[in-house]
Amino acid sequence: MLAKLKDMFGPGGRVNLERRFSILHETPQGSMSRVYRASDKETGRTVCLKVQLPDKHAAAESRADRVSRPPEGEIAMKVVHPNVVRTYEHGISSAGERFIVMEYVDGVSLKFVREATKVGVRAKVKLLAQAADALAAVHAAGFIHHDVNPNNFLVDRENNVRLIDFGLAVPNTAAFQRPGNRTGMLQYMAPELIRRETTDERIDIFGFGVMAYELLTDRLPFGGGTSLAQMTHKINVDPMDPALANPRLSDELCEILRKTLARKPNQRWPKMSTLGDALREVNPRRGKDDGKDEPREEARVEPEDQATVELNVQTNIQPKAEVTVDSQEEPWLDWISEPEAP
Repeated sequence: MLAKLKDMFGPGGRVNLERRFSILHETPQGSMSRVYRASDKETGRTVCLKVQLPDKHAAAESRADRVSRPPEGEIAMKVVHPNVVRTYEHGISSAGERFIVMEYVDGVSLKFVREATKVGVRAKVKLLAQAADALAAVHAAGFIHHDVNPNNFLVDRENNVRLIDFGLAVPNTAAFQRPGNRTGMLQYMAPELIRRETTDERIDIFGFGVMAYELLTDRLPFGGGTSLAQMTHKINVDPMDPALANPRLSDELCEILRKTLARKPNQRWPKMSTLGDALREVNPRRGKDDGKDEPREEARVEPEDQATVELNVQTNIQPKAEVTVDSQEEPWLDWISEPEAP
């Protein structure tokens, strides 16, 4: 037994990933890491194994222009919540790469929910409430997520939402709030982040507002095609009113979206901890349709596609292009498109 453990662990407690894990699938997604669905020989669990690419990680750290931040795995293990993916372990491999072992989630991203399924407003608001709870847990643990976007939230087969990535998260302290860091996805960046001003957890509230607006209206709140145009719009122009972008949304829901998208932080929705309950309590639909959701078509993968679609749903990685199913199984999208009770 001792010899077996020594074989799995390298010098100085570093883990030999090739010996400890059996790789079940490697996904092409992940700009700063290699991500796998793997079997952990030590625990017998099927897990998501994330291995950081040292050169890209170092480049991102240098762009952040900040004091050294805790490793992603250390941050992830401190955020424990039903709507946050569970992180089992993190460390350094025998090859000198940082790795994270996470809960395996069989699901699809909120981006995929918007693009490839017919999900009603009421169901979307329920998903967003869970996403808000996840970010509230991040803030309660003392961190700023810094990369709120629909790719970083998965929805499983029971309609449970999980926040899955902490690659850009930082402690919510003065050293990490100072101007200079402009990392993240431009479409979801808060204006103060673009202007390189002092930031705090309210940049996550703004990012959530953009994500929610996009999910509920099927468009981004700010115009501009080029990166420069997008930055200019966010700094100088208010977002398109959600009531115009989707007239079916209730006044109460539109007001929540407006507050999360306020360009000035002191006018923004104040705390993520109250946002989840506000979304659960709001009536999402306008007028006589309130209390009902719009009719929806079933989202199914066509039979001719099933032989070529083999996965991207089984790891904690968002489907970015074609999401697939195993040809021997029933279409897995059915669970997210079942009609809701009035």
